[in-house]
Amino acid sequence: MQKTELLVTFFLLQSKENVNRTIRKIAAETGVSVGSVHSVLSKLTEQGYIVESGDRRLLRKRANLIERWAHGYADGLKNKLLINRFTFLTPQVREQWQNIVLPSGFHWGGEPAATLLDAYLQPGEWEVYVPDNANALITTGRMIPAPQGEIFVYKRFWSGDEMPLLVVYADLLATEDERCREVAERLKPQI
Repeated sequence: MQKTELLVTFFLLQSKENVNRTIRKIAAETGVSVGSVHSVLSKLTEQGYIVESGDRRLLRKRANLIERWAHGYADGLKNKLLINRFTFLTPQVREQWQNIVLPSGFHWGGEPAATLLDAYLQPGEWEVYVPDNANALITTGRMIPAPQGEIFVYKRFWSGDEMPLLVVYADLLATEDERCREVAERLKPQI
């Protein structure tokens, strides 16, 4: 999947109502051109993911589309969103990472997000998604920029105040760690 296809497909998977939005509305919400949205919708229709019969709807192949999106995100978009790396100030701060209050609009991703949703997993890697730049993480007093740091900071590509479960799922699959895959499968029915 190309970037535009990933962005449009992500938007469609976020809500059943999104698939019936106008092409212009989808374009405005995703930041993708009207022509590209039309192209992605046509492609998804040809592939059997969308049926148009008066209105559009995603078919039962939705689970396949989620898998396809998750792998496409990990392979094609996620690395382009990496903007910085940070490290915890001390090992004690890392052990108590759940006590860190992230700035508004910042979200834990991957393993930390999964831990907050389902305490089955203890993070081995940390990811944070930020609106524009990562500098506000310094204000937590718990993290500092570090080129080889264990906290990977990514630019958010979605709108809204919540961390999308689909992104958490994709982050977990991208690690190729068996325990992360197990948690991803536990979370998948909620997507």
